[in-house]
This record gives sequence, C-alpha cells and structure tokens, in this order.
Amino acid sequence: MAPACPAGLDRDHGRTLAEHAHCARADLRVARRRTTVYDLIIVGSGYGGSVLAARLAPRMRVLLLERGRAWRPGDFPETLGGLVSAWHGPRNPLGLWAMRLGRGTGNAYVSGLGGASLVNYGITTEPEAHTFSRWPLSHDELAPYYARARAMLAPSHAPFADDLGDKRFLDEVEPGARVDLENAIDWSRCNSCGRCLPGCNAGAKRSLDRTYLALAQQAGAEIRSEHEAVHFFRAPGEGWEVVVRATADPARSERIATRQLVLAAGTFGTLDLLQRERASLPLSPTFGRGMTMNGDGLAFLYDTRHVIDTHHGAPITTSARLRFVDGDGTPRTLTIMSGRIPRVALHLSAVAMGALADLIGQPTEAAARDRPRLGLLRRARDFLRPGARGALARSFMYKLDAQDAGRGYAVFDRLGRSALEWPDYQDDPIMRFAAERLEIWGRKVGAIRIADVSTLPGMRSFGVHPLGGCRMGRDPDDGVVDPLGRVFDPRGGFHPGLYIADASVIPTALGVPSSLTVAAIAERIAEHLGADHARALSGSSPGWGRG
Repeated sequence: MAPACPAGLDRDHGRTLAEHAHCARADLRVARRRTTVYDLIIVGSGYGGSVLAARLAPRMRVLLLERGRAWRPGDFPETLGGLVSAWHGPRNPLGLWAMRLGRGTGNAYVSGLGGASLVNYGITTEPEAHTFSRWPLSHDELAPYYARARAMLAPSHAPFADDLGDKRFLDEVEPGARVDLENAIDWSRCNSCGRCLPGCNAGAKRSLDRTYLALAQQAGAEIRSEHEAVHFFRAPGEGWEVVVRATADPARSERIATRQLVLAAGTFGTLDLLQRERASLPLSPTFGRGMTMNGDGLAFLYDTRHVIDTHHGAPITTSARLRFVDGDGTPRTLTIMSGRIPRVALHLSAVAMGALADLIGQPTEAAARDRPRLGLLRRARDFLRPGARGALARSFMYKLDAQDAGRGYAVFDRLGRSALEWPDYQDDPIMRFAAERLEIWGRKVGAIRIADVSTLPGMRSFGVHPLGGCRMGRDPDDGVVDPLGRVFDPRGGFHPGLYIADASVIPTALGVPSSLTVAAIAERIAEHLGADHARALSGSSPGWGRG
C-alpha cells in the first residue's frame, strides 16, 4: 500500500523528489479531467502572466490561472486589524499578503488578481544599461519591449511632487544625484490618502487588473481567479496537463490540457511548482541558485533639521541614484528612494520610531547638542497624533534598491514552499556602501540614524523584490531558461512548450524596482510565442497550432 501523501517535505532538495512525485500521483487520481484543450495556460497574473495573456489572447485560446481573489476598490484593508486579517495562509487561503522567511532574509509576496501591482507604488523605471553586462540579452534588445510595456502602464510624474520636501532634501544630501520617479497612477483620481499600500480604494492605480488583464479579457482570455495550479506534467503525445484546485476548496480539482504552458507565478510560486515536478522534469543545476534581494533595505534618518512631511499621503515620487564600483571594477547601481510609511501604520510607526530612536538610534553631534528638548516635544506630538509639527514629519525613510551580488539561494520547507536564504546579506559590498551614505547623510542634516533592523541580533533583512532562482542563461550550465523563457532540458534542447515569464528569470539584481523589467521580458516572450503560433497555423514551421 502506498504511503499517505506526507504532511511535510524536507528542506533538502534531493530527498523530497520521490515524495513530491507520490503527491502528484495522488492528485491525479482525484482530479476530474476537463475535455477542453487550450493553446496556452498561464499560471499567475503578475507582470509576466498578465502581459502574455493580453498579447496572446487575440491569437490563441488562453486560460490564465490565479490562486488569489480579485480585489476591487473598496476591498483593501484600511486599518491595522484589517491588514492582519488579510494575511494569506492555510486559514485564509484568499488573503492578500504574507512573508517567506529564510536565514538572513524575509520577503513579502502578494496573492491576488494582478499580483504585486495591487499593493505597490506603481514605480515604473528601467535599470541602467550596465546592468545587462552579465545577461544573455542586451539592453538594446530589450529596449523596444520596455517601450511597449511603458505605453500600456502609462506612468507619469506626480503633479504635486514639487510641493513635497524630499526633492530639496535629496538635493542637499546628494547634489546632482536626484532621479524623479514615474508612477502608474491616474493622478486625476489620486486623493493622496496614503494607502497605495496595502491597496488603493480610490481606484487610482493603473494596476494590472485595469490594464493588461482588462485587455486580455476583452480579447477573449479565460481568467480564473481563486484557482491554483498545484502540479503539471507532460501529456501523452504532446503538450502538458495541469492539476488545478479551487483555492478555498482544495477537494475540488481538475486536470486541464494545454499545448503550451507558461509559469508566471512569481519568484516563489514558480520555484514551488518546479520543485514539485523535479522527479520527472530535469532542470539546470542553476535552479534555485544566484538569487538576489535586489538590494532591498530600509533605514531612517529620524527628526532631521528639515520638514519633509511626505508620510501623510503621497506615493514614492523621487530618489537618488548612485554608482558604486565593486572590487573587480564592476559598476553597480544604488537607488535610495524617499520611502513612505503607509497611513494604515502611521500612528504605530510614529510611536515605534520614537522608541527605536532611544533604543538603537545613533544621533549625530548636531542632533545631540542642538535639539534634545525640541525633539522630545515633537515625539510627544507624534504620540498623540502624527502631523506636520511632529518628529516623523522631519524624518526620511531610506528605502533601498541596489545591485547586490546575487549570492542568495532557494530552500524549501516541509510544506514544499520556497524561501530565499542569504545569511550574510548585509555584508554585501553595496549594502555596506549604502550604510556609509546613510551615515554621511545623517551628519549633513543633523539626524538620528536608525539603521536597518536586520543589523539587530536575530533579525532579518526584509524585502519585496526577490529575483532569480530560474535565471536566464545561454545554456543549461548558465541558467534555467533561455532569453525567450524556454526551459532548458539539461539532457539537450528544451522541454517543449514549457516557458517561465516572471521575476524568477531575472539573472542579476536591477538596482531599481523590477516591475517594468518583468513586463518587458514578458512582452518579448509573448512576441515570440505569437509568431511561432502563426507559423504553426500556416504550416511553415513545426508548432502546436490551435487544435
């Protein structure tokens, strides 16, 4: 008698494959087989999956699967209690967000139709050209697809950005380095409520459900939210079959056939799916390796001499961009954004910052000498109600994206879920460079420096941009996929009809938010798939056809 499907899976990659295979067979026995055969199934609705659905739905029969629910304006939490209630987990499978914790790091992820676009600030920017020096794809090759994605997302500068204090602040601390940001936001609908995170209830964001996914649906794509792909395998003959479960009712499952399959479930979701199938799906030895935090980091310059007052409604609109050259002469980008405390956590954060300033803050000489009494008064005001006369209004959130060295790696817990581990992440040279700049800035503006909490004993570095694990490469020794997202078979060639199109394919840190780059890569993959499909229909080359 076969053993029961194990409740958990071991952390070690090699020892879990037989158990994964047994679970997959068990799922197949209970899944109802659907007779419809799709040209393309896309797993995930983030910046990769939504692009592919929009571009290919006019040409193919497309099914997009998203385990999360659709979130509409008015649905997003606006209190701390609501934010806690939106935690995604076994007791709340349709929750909005959660964390994956590994040694040294913790990374947030989003579960919902539209992925991270539901909760981010819509920052839409390209990395610098030197970023691509170690890619199998040049910036020039990707440039037209950046333009195509930008045209769809339609980012623009905030019309009120000049009224904020952070531009003047950055010009003082880092002259000539300021780079103002564009956001995928409809500013005519933005009411500066400070709730970009955890989601815009005013309907001002140009999130994916309002852009690419809306276009996909208009073109005939079948979009099934609240349905999770849990396994996939080669179908007899050609194509793939995907085992799909209702997210809130796992007993309801079905097998769906497709000629081509794109995994776009986000870095962790795609790693999870591939790990389950590794007993029957040979992958590159680089699988799960060379991962990056994209230089995510967070610190504060607390109670400076400047009234910045950016934490009361505005999204992130400006940054300083610095160049760091590492020991081997490689240039790397450090982006320091003027971060925002979400309104949902404003009062709690104001109180907590005052406490942290006393516990771990590092006052500059000017801060210690000139303003102790006024500083206490401003903290007292924040304790009652954060406002323009409090210490938080004079504080700068030092929000980082950077080109770290990408020495993270994936591990899998006993439930088969991936996490990114990088125990000495804060020792990465560019993170040390960022800490040095923080100290210099603090002296310039008379601030109390509150360093990244990961420097405290037992704490982690927290991020929102985990990249890699299925990196793009020139061959199976260099990556899991090629520049067109095709999954290498290390025995030779590719796994036919299997693609990856999400942040997991990005081979190095970007130093800027990743959304536009993921969308551009997906635009390029979609163009290839569409052209290949057209050739197959015309009979001019081998292909899957519509069927």
